[in-house]
Amino acid sequence: MRSFNLLLVFTFLTLSGYSVAASKLTFETETLQRQLMPDSRITYHLGSRAKPANNLLLILQGSDCRSSLTNHSIKEVLPKVRLDADVLLIEKWGLTPETNECPQTYIDNDSPSQRVNDARQVLEHLNETKSYQSVYVLGGSEGAVIAVMLREAFPGISATIAFNGGGNSFQNDIEHNIKASTPAEVRASVLAEFHEFAKQIKTSNEPFSVNSSQHGYKWWKEMLTLEQTKVIERGKTPLLIIQSRQDASVDPEQTQVMIENLSSTENVDYQYFEELNHGLRKENGDSIDDSALAAMRGWFQKH
Repeated sequence: MRSFNLLLVFTFLTLSGYSVAASKLTFETETLQRQLMPDSRITYHLGSRAKPANNLLLILQGSDCRSSLTNHSIKEVLPKVRLDADVLLIEKWGLTPETNECPQTYIDNDSPSQRVNDARQVLEHLNETKSYQSVYVLGGSEGAVIAVMLREAFPGISATIAFNGGGNSFQNDIEHNIKASTPAEVRASVLAEFHEFAKQIKTSNEPFSVNSSQHGYKWWKEMLTLEQTKVIERGKTPLLIIQSRQDASVDPEQTQVMIENLSSTENVDYQYFEELNHGLRKENGDSIDDSALAAMRGWFQKH
């Protein structure tokens, strides 16, 4: 099958220029054997401040194939939304700070469910060894999808923020991205190619070789068959969903539809930023808008 080479723009954000007084985080790297997988280990980084913290903030990266520890946004900026917390970063399968090229083991094994399983196992381990009073989760783009899935899978989470993670259907979000980023003269053919690719993935009963946008069959299968509305409805702890109106990567209108279609909005808050884009920036802005950072920090403080 021909590889579909759409360049996904679901990379995590590069945030800069936002200053909040806080002690610098010092990260220590640990590994944990994956359950039922004796030859495989989870790598995670735990960042601590000068003053011991009773709370933990897990930050989930997007779909990029690089170590979370090398991402300035995740390591330095986003921790400022919860200054009283240690910060947990969990590497996706096969990635390390030394990763230069996307490894085949990542293509073969990375998926939303694998990320959720890894996060749950690490959180359970830290719950036994560190005894944090509260656990907070923050994810953007693909990380937002993982965040709402983890909210269902791990009831020990105190509160979750998911921003610009799209609506109920990932396929719809990809089509929105194609329409927003592809020249008009080739848009129809690119959409047709993607429709055929998505159909093959969704209807297949057996895995086959795929490497599109640095993702393999397992990742595409799960993302294309996920119904995010149902995942949100099954979660019970507080959730803030943030969506930007000028988002070219996911469909803001379908996010709104998803919120309206929830059978219950108990424990679910929704905030819409009219002027911001997928990176939570204003047009021509070079950093996340202060209003979005303040909203995330303020909401977390309530929980």
